[in-house]
Amino acid sequence: MHRGLVAGFATVLVTACPASATDPINIKDACAKSTKWTEEGCQCLADRSASLSSGQRDYLIAFLTEDASGQATAQAGLSVTQFADVSTFIVNAITECQAD
Repeated sequence: MHRGLVAGFATVLVTACPASATDPINIKDACAKSTKWTEEGCQCLADRSASLSSGQRDYLIAFLTEDASGQATAQAGLSVTQFADVSTFIVNAITECQAD
């Protein structure tokens, strides 16, 4: 009974909370609207973005949409290591997700 209650409560929390701007679905949408990638390539990018922090996903969305101000704002919130990691992620994703 306790497990069912906890699982039910968790489901309510997940469905009641609004989607974050950095959710993978938003990355897929930004990719589809701002690039010439296939749907599969954009889905690959979105799936892989789950490994990034929310700040890194903010940067990725700004990068995809060519939002220079958004890139600067997101970059300012990242450490040097986080920025290096998201930059490497972008380079790898371009190669790996477009090959799918």
